[in-house]
Amino acid sequence: MQRTRSQLKGVKRNIVSLLAAVAVTLACASVSTAQDFASLRRDLASGQDFRLRVGAALALGKTHNPAAVAPLALALDDPNPAVRVAASAALAALGQRDAVEPLRSHLAREASPTVRSQIESALARLEGRRPASNARVLVKLGELKNLTGARGERLAATFRGATRAKAAELPGVELLSDSSEGRSEAASRKLPLLVIDGVLNRLSQGAEGEQMMVSARVEYVFRKMPEHALTGSVTGTARALDTARALADQNRVAQLEEQALEGAIESAMRGAPEVMQQALR
Repeated sequence: MQRTRSQLKGVKRNIVSLLAAVAVTLACASVSTAQDFASLRRDLASGQDFRLRVGAALALGKTHNPAAVAPLALALDDPNPAVRVAASAALAALGQRDAVEPLRSHLAREASPTVRSQIESALARLEGRRPASNARVLVKLGELKNLTGARGERLAATFRGATRAKAAELPGVELLSDSSEGRSEAASRKLPLLVIDGVLNRLSQGAEGEQMMVSARVEYVFRKMPEHALTGSVTGTARALDTARALADQNRVAQLEEQALEGAIESAMRGAPEVMQQALR
């Protein structure tokens, strides 16, 4: 829902103050040991929940390890399109030319328009060119933080990956890479630029009858650049249910957390087109 100007300023102040303490740590997070690398490869190849595989793909993209190209290329065949989007983005982030051939091979047979768009963007980045685009607005993800203290970096990676996937589906949007400066590209292409900041500010467990319930709440704030004008915000909530005995299975709890988070992101993004239209008037 849209907020008043004073409410929006309050939201922004809260986000800035709460995020500042953890921004440097999460921005610089990387996989540093062979054990971590092997674990991410295993999660990407055989994780039962697609959200786990999304998080593993994005984390592999941060390793800057050429050995990550092979597992990420295999993930381009994942049955879930969100994983294929994450794998494409991660290959672009790695910056290895060895990824061009598998990306081109998969582009030829990819059925999902969203995944095709991400693969084309990855290829353009690796080949040093700009993809063709019919975008009306450029969008860049800003600070996306998990303030709940739950599951740390992996959940934060899933938050970012799922947000990227949903934002890329918005009509008329071209989603810029995290490495893009944004403002210079918007100026050269004569397109408006919006930055989306967000927080996961609730992830809680509870009971509903004989079932375990995990609920999630996310909030996104839209800023118009270069003036940093706060233009609107959207919120989304969702929950995931399972039997009470699932509480004893930490892997299942993690899956439920990510399922609730994915639902909350989808809920919030339904309101994004209206906020963006108002921002660009």
